[in-house]
Amino acid sequence: MRTIRYIVEPQEDGRRVGSYLRGVAGISNRLLVDLKKTDYGIRCNGVHVRVIDRVHAGDELCITIDDHPKEYLATPIEVPILFEDEDLLVYNKPAGMASHQSRRNQTDSLGNAFAWHCQQMGLAISFRPVNRLDKDTSGIVLVAKNQHAASQLNGAAEKAYFAVVCGRMEEDQGTVEAPIRRINEVYTKRMVSPDGQYAKTDWEVLSRGEGYSLLRLRLSTGRTHQIRVHMAHIGHPLAGDDLYGGDLAIIPRQALHCGWVRFPHPVTGGWLEFSAPLPEDMQAILPHAGADPQTMMNVL
Repeated sequence: MRTIRYIVEPQEDGRRVGSYLRGVAGISNRLLVDLKKTDYGIRCNGVHVRVIDRVHAGDELCITIDDHPKEYLATPIEVPILFEDEDLLVYNKPAGMASHQSRRNQTDSLGNAFAWHCQQMGLAISFRPVNRLDKDTSGIVLVAKNQHAASQLNGAAEKAYFAVVCGRMEEDQGTVEAPIRRINEVYTKRMVSPDGQYAKTDWEVLSRGEGYSLLRLRLSTGRTHQIRVHMAHIGHPLAGDDLYGGDLAIIPRQALHCGWVRFPHPVTGGWLEFSAPLPEDMQAILPHAGADPQTMMNVL
């Protein structure tokens, strides 16, 4: 349960509660419906109010958000936490860990680790990852701790990924703008296809080796496997990504890491920025891409 308080400014005097919550606080219509279901969902100066009631300058308007978490097995797994407050948590997920609990990953997913973390704090919170990383992709995962935070953070985060790709990329930077779809309804593999969903990836070369290149990438869309599909599409699959044609000579998993994120706080609106260094397995292969691990730490 999360309570958020707002002090009504003079310019909002006389505004209806529902209008204030939607327009000023950014509360979604879906959450507003849920808040109306309880007598403690929306209160003004400690008293229950309706969305049609009016607020006045200096009033304290409070919303209390209930949560009804889906069952996740709580597993005592320690995952590095870069930041946490009442509304969000920022993880640095290791490679080899799935984001969600599933039949294949019933006890060792990030969702299981989050459930255990919340259990230790006496909290019952749904697992709401704002961005999802493939099991073998490492790096930053942003988790919203309530419905309002999830709504506000959806599509709001800027992210930078780092990847080692096969081959020497001659251009310094470029953009891949190619639609992506699943190969079929059963197989999780994706492909570039005219009838797919729009997808855009910007990339820049940070260093080059004889057989590999180190890239920084930014996404304008968030399609499943987007970076992996787009890099393979232009003839430079990720090192270790044998699903899309990458070789396994220097690393046994796709060499992809979400290393930087920036977003506005869902309640205060202040900008937050976090970075996560490359994991050891990716640092170890940087020389193959013509990069010195110590020097690149300042860039990454």
